[in-house]
Amino acid sequence: MLPSLLPLCFSKNKGKNSRWIFIILNFSSLPLWDLGKGKGRVSTILPIKGFVDRGHKVHYISDSIMQESGIFNDISVNRIKTPFAGKRIYLRIIAYPIILIQFLYAGFKYCRKYKPDVVYAHGYDTALPAFLLAKIYKARYVLRLYGVGTKMSVRFKVSYLFLFMAFKLRADAYILTNDGTGGDKVALSYGISPMKIHFFKNGIEKEWAQSVVNIDLKRQIASNNEKILLSVSRLSNSKGIDFIIKALPQLVNLNKNVKLVIVGGGNEERYLKKICQDLEISEYVIFTGALLRDEIREYMNIADVFISMNLLSSMSNPVFEAMICGTAVVALNRGTTSELIKNGENGILIEDDRLGELPQIINNLLENNEERKRIAKNGQRTILEQWPSWEERVRDEVDLVEKLAGNKVGV
Repeated sequence: MLPSLLPLCFSKNKGKNSRWIFIILNFSSLPLWDLGKGKGRVSTILPIKGFVDRGHKVHYISDSIMQESGIFNDISVNRIKTPFAGKRIYLRIIAYPIILIQFLYAGFKYCRKYKPDVVYAHGYDTALPAFLLAKIYKARYVLRLYGVGTKMSVRFKVSYLFLFMAFKLRADAYILTNDGTGGDKVALSYGISPMKIHFFKNGIEKEWAQSVVNIDLKRQIASNNEKILLSVSRLSNSKGIDFIIKALPQLVNLNKNVKLVIVGGGNEERYLKKICQDLEISEYVIFTGALLRDEIREYMNIADVFISMNLLSSMSNPVFEAMICGTAVVALNRGTTSELIKNGENGILIEDDRLGELPQIINNLLENNEERKRIAKNGQRTILEQWPSWEERVRDEVDLVEKLAGNKVGV
């Protein structure tokens, strides 16, 4: 799925408390069913909700096939139909001229009614229409990127033109997620001023550290008291879920008392299920599909080991959430993952040349309860001490954009 475009259009009106009311127009290829059903990319949704909580008015235009038109948490949502929505990026690139025109048309329609002060683009592939709208309406322009991938990834190679264009179309501010792929260094390499780069860690819901185990769920998943392995992510090829599945036959030979729970949805689900069938391990694997946030929390709490084989970096929300819940984490050492996880202290890191040892490493952790608990406790402490809450993270982004808009209108 392509990253999203999110222009924020700010009006020059004041609310009851003499705060400036911002009209926020969003373009995205991501759905906002997160707001209606509690699922999805929290790093997209929570900052948007942060603007709503400050009293700003939000409009959201999406071409996601999972999106419905309507009102969600005071956010007006309108779905437009574009070619190859939800399909692989190379198909979207082929249809990009049409997609661009459709988003621009929708943008002009709203911006003529609500003259923007700030245009806020989520995603390098849609930086062009956001930049054009900002220029036309003499608005501030903010580029929001969740990650830039790596030069070794197929997605990076296919998307390089978009990335190049996004950084060449100069923004007033760059909000980048510290996802372990070095977005700040990439921005600097394009000559972006360090003063304009805002490199944020994703937040964490620290109350998850106080979670209680759902005994009924644990009995449902592990009816024979099996050890529970957990993976939570979109089911896409960059997440490395197939590495986990392919390690399972050898792990089962070492320890048949295991269940692998795979939480998430995506275009790789059918492929992953076929691997399970071909390896004759389907009885050891449970696919839950996408879940509500509270449901994910419950799965984190019953898991014995959380596994991340993300091919770009394991500096991801599910890893942070597993750690805050007190679940031991095993992660592939890609990107800047080692800045978070110290091998043998607050998690287990696996190097590329040791992937063949994954079954034995997992089994050692399952059989050594005291070691697993020690690592899990240290992981929880790391997140509690070093990571911001989502409230802090959202506040920083909203404050930044409000200041940028305020400077433009002279407040």
